[in-house]
Amino acid sequence: MITFTTRQREILKIILDANRPIGSVELAKLLHITPRQVNYSMKGVKVWLQQHDQDLSVVPGVGFAVKLTADQTRTLSQQINGHSGVQIILSVSQRQQLLALFLLTRREPFILAQLETISQVSRMTILKDINEVDEWLHEQNLRLIRKPHFGILISGAEHDCQQALTKLLWGETPFSSEPITEITHSDGLMFTLEGDAQLLPLVEYINDYFASLHIQRAISLVAKAEEQFGGRFTDDAVLHLALVFSVMSNRVQAGNHLDVDDKLLASLQSAKMWPVASYIAKRLARESNSIWKSGDVAAIVMEMMAAPRNEILPGELEHESDFSALSERLMDHISQAFGISKLKHDRTLQNGLMNNIVPACFRQRFNLWFPVALNNAGLPDRYEKEHVVAEEVSQLVYEFTGVTLPQSEVNNLVVLLRAAFIRNRSYRFDHVIVICPSGMATAQLLVARLHARFPNLSNLEVVSLRDLTPLLVSSADLILTTVPLPRQYANNQKVIQVHPLLMPKDIDTITQFLS
Repeated sequence: MITFTTRQREILKIILDANRPIGSVELAKLLHITPRQVNYSMKGVKVWLQQHDQDLSVVPGVGFAVKLTADQTRTLSQQINGHSGVQIILSVSQRQQLLALFLLTRREPFILAQLETISQVSRMTILKDINEVDEWLHEQNLRLIRKPHFGILISGAEHDCQQALTKLLWGETPFSSEPITEITHSDGLMFTLEGDAQLLPLVEYINDYFASLHIQRAISLVAKAEEQFGGRFTDDAVLHLALVFSVMSNRVQAGNHLDVDDKLLASLQSAKMWPVASYIAKRLARESNSIWKSGDVAAIVMEMMAAPRNEILPGELEHESDFSALSERLMDHISQAFGISKLKHDRTLQNGLMNNIVPACFRQRFNLWFPVALNNAGLPDRYEKEHVVAEEVSQLVYEFTGVTLPQSEVNNLVVLLRAAFIRNRSYRFDHVIVICPSGMATAQLLVARLHARFPNLSNLEVVSLRDLTPLLVSSADLILTTVPLPRQYANNQKVIQVHPLLMPKDIDTITQFLS
């Protein structure tokens, strides 16, 4: 009987669950592989089905299918879910992530032959993988020691080891094209290969490591910290903090501690977050039976100071007088740059700026990592004014703090500035014409919907298509019509054709015009 690979098994599972023909392109997307890899695996799927008295049918131009009754599907599913005769096939991405995690969590050197055994691939393959991992580790300020008669071992500062582990577990590395992790508020940190742990020693080792990371417990501790602060971190920041605390707890339990400069430590101990960080450390120490040092507690403070918030934490700006002065300076500059005096007093903008700038500055100051994928907003280049002002804001931040904001943070500022401009701009739409030839009832419905969606468009005049004149068109700031206008008015930029029921695409078009 042939060996059934885990990839072939997953392909067959999808085909059975779909209960319809499914193509190689769709299968490839679901499995994060190429259509060619799907087609290559299909020979094994077909042979395995034949050995179980079933057949794989191919519908030209549609896809693959297995014609079974409900009972046959259930029986076959039970057979493929078993591990007997199944061989795990890892992608290059998966294998390199596993190897990186393995090396980062080992305290003793591991010889090449042992790595071959636990990963069950050739020495040449292992060497290629290790070279890729070594290149990435170098970027993390870590060194991969490789010596004859000694083995392979990672060397570097504890801070860098923890940061590298967090990046791997979050799935943000050059070799994370097929992430082996998933993290959610409801389920915590999940290992995507958990079900196949017994098929390969390397996967089993990493599965045991995942079991030692108690993310959901850490999430509850972050929520407790929010209660004590009287503020809230962003949802993404909560997950990131929980992962960081879990990694830290695991490292401390293994006897690894963080070193923090005495001057910085004294400063952090005077921060309002220190008592909360001490509480978190005590809880983690008690639950893992470990001893936390001052440097470890300081690391918790730094991570919380650098975490994005939904709102500035009470008393935060008062403690950091530089940020308080910076906040006022930024609001003055933005108000002058846009020529809108109201912007200076826009507290929504001020809070948004500080919610982004303060954590970003702390991340730079403490050399902390935050997932790029969670901090990557932006607007098209056509919003030139907002982009220019955002760069000016970034320069002011540098002058005040000595911190250069990364481009992702500058992009966030562009979005905040655009939202503030929309909130505070002066409407100059004193005369808006509504043309609806279908009757007064339809016209009133459209006007009512316009009032509900755009309360600033208060002066709406319903005009008959027959009464439309060049003078009337030239006097209007905006013309909304449910029908195409005569040719002489059709290309007027003030004319927008909408549906009588004001559909979502109409709302978007009007919003863009008003902006």
